[in-house]
Amino acid sequence: MRFEYTALMRTLDGKSSWSRTRLLLAAVALMLLLSPPSSLLAQATGNEAQGGAPVVIARARQYDIKSKINGLTYRVMILAPVNADPAIAYPVMYLLDGNATFPKASPALNRPMPGNAILVGIGYPTDDQSEFRRRRFVDLTPSVSKTPVPEKTGGGDAFFRVLEDEVKPFVMARYHIDRTKQTIYGHSLGGLFVLRALFRNPNAYSAYIISSPSIWYNDKEVLRDEEAFSKRARVGDLRLKVLVTSAGDEQYRGADPKLLAEGNAGRMVDNASELADRLALLDPKNIPVTRVIFPGETHGSVQGAALSRAVRFALPPE
Repeated sequence: MRFEYTALMRTLDGKSSWSRTRLLLAAVALMLLLSPPSSLLAQATGNEAQGGAPVVIARARQYDIKSKINGLTYRVMILAPVNADPAIAYPVMYLLDGNATFPKASPALNRPMPGNAILVGIGYPTDDQSEFRRRRFVDLTPSVSKTPVPEKTGGGDAFFRVLEDEVKPFVMARYHIDRTKQTIYGHSLGGLFVLRALFRNPNAYSAYIISSPSIWYNDKEVLRDEEAFSKRARVGDLRLKVLVTSAGDEQYRGADPKLLAEGNAGRMVDNASELADRLALLDPKNIPVTRVIFPGETHGSVQGAALSRAVRFALPPE
């Protein structure tokens, strides 16, 4: 306002008293017009004025439960229909890495269709990203890593028991669940976990959603169970569906030799495509397989698109 004040004084200089009064009143009116009224300024109120308040997901609830299987505490996040009817058996979708995936998937489930389903995120009671990373490396890997990594690994089989013997019963004690419509979703190491669950426990879920799976882990050891699964599938006694997704840009295909070597080592897209092709041939009628690649997305950015597609795949509008 200093510039406007100086210009005004120069304009008033040499004017008559009456002219100066009119100009001054006009200038004050203009300044008031251009200045936002205090009622329009954003102000924090209540006890949250200083530090803010936590963001809340509508209709969601969270519970911290301690596992008797591995002694660790997990955060179970649940989004259920309003006034869930105990007479209705609801489909349920379980999300690994719940701290990251549950907030992203919730808006997709909140749309009008399908609203009659339950979303469950399994995560950790922490907002510390390093702790979140440490915990997931333990829970989502099937064995101890052969190559040195900063985090502990190899707790995947125990974590699967946590899901089956503790998390599922916890949810079922609170809601009437349709046991024939249960889905599990995992991304990256979570995709590796879901793939192992598919091969070893194909009757645990009706839909397996494998997002950007880390098939490369420990020299592709997860694929050692594929033949046994394939034999069961060819008999025709399995009823399930599979979605395999990838980000188009998560496997480098450029000219840089170093980056190309790294991309070929992980083969994030190629491994997933080859897996989907093999699974699609087993029993197309009873085990339909869908393959989706999201162009222009990276391994980190793809989760929004992958989760949106996952909800539509697992819970299609009726």
